[in-house]
Amino acid sequence: MAANGAQWASPLLVASCFVALWIVVTWLLSHISGWVALARIYRANREAGGIPVRLRAARMGRNLVGQFRNVLTLWVGSDGLQLRLQFFFRINSPDLFFPWSDVAVTHGRQWFFDYVELKFRQAPEIPLRIYGKSAELVRAAAGDDWPHARPHTAATL
Repeated sequence: MAANGAQWASPLLVASCFVALWIVVTWLLSHISGWVALARIYRANREAGGIPVRLRAARMGRNLVGQFRNVLTLWVGSDGLQLRLQFFFRINSPDLFFPWSDVAVTHGRQWFFDYVELKFRQAPEIPLRIYGKSAELVRAAAGDDWPHARPHTAATL
């Protein structure tokens, strides 16, 4: 009987450790990327509405840790943008809503990739950078609501 207990303990322990590690890592990433700081100001208090655009490549904050690949969806509406992480990455990361009046847009190029950087009036130190085709899709979905963009200069990088 003891041998059967040991056989079940190992997979259960591995699964428990994996879940615990997943929770700790996603919790840490929410803080390091700046998501938690943005949620203090821009936490969404409504269901997402508008045109959904799945972001293939994005970065939040100024460091490399805030990279998001295929886990963000941005809803583009007439009143603003709503950002959501996929379910398994949402620990400590509630939906965010940015009204258009708080969004400033700049364009730039990093290495071989064009991007659009969104800065938010109440938290300009935590930008959201959207790369490539995803940026074009967001811009197209926003239509006339899209803020006028300005190119990056050496002083703004």
